[in-house]
Amino acid sequence: MLDRPTILEAVLPSIMTIVPDPDEDPEAVGLVRIVATSGGVIAGVPVAKEIFGRLGVRTRALVDEGAPIAPGDPVAEVGGALAAIHGAAPVALTWLQRLSAVATGAVPPAEGDLLDDHAARLSRPDVVADAGPTFRLEFED
Repeated sequence: MLDRPTILEAVLPSIMTIVPDPDEDPEAVGLVRIVATSGGVIAGVPVAKEIFGRLGVRTRALVDEGAPIAPGDPVAEVGGALAAIHGAAPVALTWLQRLSAVATGAVPPAEGDLLDDHAARLSRPDVVADAGPTFRLEFED
């Protein structure tokens, strides 16, 4: 399992680029689901949780790290200030897609990258794809 210092060391440069959405009402809160748009193996939910958490947004995993996922599967719920969710989502989803691509076997792990090593250990021979999973946000009404 990944620890917070390892995650932070890897993602801190990405986190520093996040700006809450200035067009969003700073008082507006909501619940969002991260949903798979393609299948594979999920990896990186703790990383996404750390990224969202740095902006005060709570995240709850709906699937275990290393689980196979299919298009339409919800993988996490994210709740909090919508401005923060919109600001952090591009960074969080990028990391989620990158690590899931490694776990799916679509992308080789970068040598010496601890997060990629974690994702590679989740790889499953029964779930292989030419491209890793992709994700989208679904907002609650």
